[in-house]
Amino acid sequence: MNNPSILPRRLLIFVILVPLAAFLGYLLADPDFGSFILIGGFVCLLLSPIFLRWHHLILVASWNLWMVIFFLPGGPPFWMLTALISLGITLLHKILDKQKRLCGVPSVTWSLIVLGLVVLFTMKVTGGLALRSMGGTVYGGRKYFYVLLAIVGYFALSTQPIPLQKAKGYASAFLLGGLSSVMSNLIYFMGPGMWVLYNLFSVDFAVGQAVEDFNAPYEQKLGRLAGMGPAGLAVFFLMLARYGVGGVLDWTKPWRIVILAGAIGVSSLGGFRSLIILAAAIVAIQFFLEGLHRTRLLPIMILTGTVLLAVAFPMAKKMPLAVQRCLSVLPVEVDPAVRADAKNSTDWRLQMWEVLLPEVPQYLWVGKGCAVSATDYYLAIESFRRGLSLDYEFFIVAGDYHNGPLSVLIPFGLPGALAFAWFLIMGGRVLHRNYRYGDPGLKTINTFLYACFLARVFFYLVVFGGFHGDIVNFIGLVGFSVSLNRGMRRVPEPLKQEAATSDKLIRFKPSRAF
Repeated sequence: MNNPSILPRRLLIFVILVPLAAFLGYLLADPDFGSFILIGGFVCLLLSPIFLRWHHLILVASWNLWMVIFFLPGGPPFWMLTALISLGITLLHKILDKQKRLCGVPSVTWSLIVLGLVVLFTMKVTGGLALRSMGGTVYGGRKYFYVLLAIVGYFALSTQPIPLQKAKGYASAFLLGGLSSVMSNLIYFMGPGMWVLYNLFSVDFAVGQAVEDFNAPYEQKLGRLAGMGPAGLAVFFLMLARYGVGGVLDWTKPWRIVILAGAIGVSSLGGFRSLIILAAAIVAIQFFLEGLHRTRLLPIMILTGTVLLAVAFPMAKKMPLAVQRCLSVLPVEVDPAVRADAKNSTDWRLQMWEVLLPEVPQYLWVGKGCAVSATDYYLAIESFRRGLSLDYEFFIVAGDYHNGPLSVLIPFGLPGALAFAWFLIMGGRVLHRNYRYGDPGLKTINTFLYACFLARVFFYLVVFGGFHGDIVNFIGLVGFSVSLNRGMRRVPEPLKQEAATSDKLIRFKPSRAF
């Protein structure tokens, strides 16, 4: 016999859930933009208990995740939504609990506020935010969203402190999100029947595969799997953050160096020369920060590098073409087609920069902005198709300059460049302080974050950069460090007193004895 007290509950569930399921089924039968918004709202409502408890961990795990929100216009990255949700929940907690303290570093905060104001001002005076994905008349407004929501993401990341005992878990979640980039290539391999998954994962890394398949009868395929590049680097970063360079080179645990080398090997399948440069820069800087240059590891590393180069010379041409393209940055012999492809890529960039440099003075005070009219896009594409212009001219129109300083100086002028430089200096100062004076249990992670930041700054300024994409990486490193160390670590009082005493002894000049 049924319990009478349970019947009203069952009846209530039946009355609510059945009509709701029927309504959602109706929306999915003939989906449009409004349907996706309603479905997304229902999903968020159902997931609200999970977000209320683990919103900061979800944000940390999604920061480097290559997933998109298919039901929103333009398919923005997943971290944008989690950043807004996490910051909203954090502010709600602060309003309800006046005693709750939030982490933060004023110097970084003000630099990002100024940068955001410059972006908003430039957006206002250069045509506004009439996004094409929302029915507007211009392209390129997506870049404004990347910068502004990255700033929002900094506050969402940095204001919540990470418990010390969970630091390694959070660091693993933060770094391993990059593994999802390989899904783009895997979905392409699985065939058209699975391409519906591109509604969840970025399609960017599979474009190269599709282009090579389309042009296969006309040119040699290099077999580049672009998604392998960030995926391999994610594992590479994790090994350095967990064990450091010294820990990876511990001869009593050889599996660590095997995993690190395997991660680099997987990354090289993407064919990106720049990733090898970035990985080498991070290892070199972290090697120095750990003080290993004062040990016997320095001559061992130099000897090992020399031997590896000697081995790579005769074996390079036997490796896959994508790996050869990666190694073409080194003085090794590679396939002529690979060498020509790498050279053409470099020449293409140099020609584009030569055209762009004379335009810098006219955008020095008020930037060009990121908005591009649909007419300009159409004319650039048609001009290239008819052989009336070079292909890099389309990239100039799109604002994709493949150069770090130009990617901020032309769109946002000198004010934007100075605000961004201010943020880099303040962010570097935070990471340096946390590396020097942070908790001993966080020493390895803080060392990696500082080394990665310095290497990325060098990479952005000298090798390759794009402002709207790279600022996400910079803000992620700084925000995660602030959250991990509960702000910026200060110089301990004993060290201050010792420094003050030493300064007095240096300045003291004893009188001459007669």
